[in-house]
Amino acid sequence: MNKVNQTWLWAALSVIWMGVIYALSDRPADDFDDAGEVVSWFPFASFVVHAVLYAVLSAFVLRTLILLKRLTDPLISYTVIFTALIYGILDEIHQSSVEGRSSEAVDVAADVFGALIVVIFWFLQKRCRALRARERDLNSGD
Repeated sequence: MNKVNQTWLWAALSVIWMGVIYALSDRPADDFDDAGEVVSWFPFASFVVHAVLYAVLSAFVLRTLILLKRLTDPLISYTVIFTALIYGILDEIHQSSVEGRSSEAVDVAADVFGALIVVIFWFLQKRCRALRARERDLNSGD
C-alpha cells in the first residue's frame, strides 16, 4: 500500500474512532448501570476507559501525521495532544446534553493523559531506534 493510501486509511480510522467515542458518549446513563459494579471495586475505571479510548484515537492521529511528513516531530506531538484536548472538550459538552450524563473536567484530563502516553511512547521508540542505529554505526566502524 502506498503512502497516500496509508495516510487516508489512518485518517479514516481516526474519524471512525471519533465516531465510536461519540456513540459511547451519546448513550444515556441507564445504559451503563452495570458499570457501577466495576467502579465500586475499581474507582478509577472511568479514567482508565477515557485514557484508553483517547490513546487509540491519538495513535491513529499520530500515524496519520507521521505519514503526511509536513510537520516537525514537536508539532506532531502538540497536534496529537491538542486534538485529544479539543475532541475531549467537545465530547464532554455533547455528553452533558445526554440524559443522565454530565460533563467532567477529570474526563478531559484522562483524554489528554491517554494522548500523552502515546506521544511519550512514540518519542521513546524514536530515541531507542536512534541509539540502536548509532550503536550499529559505531560497531561497523571497528
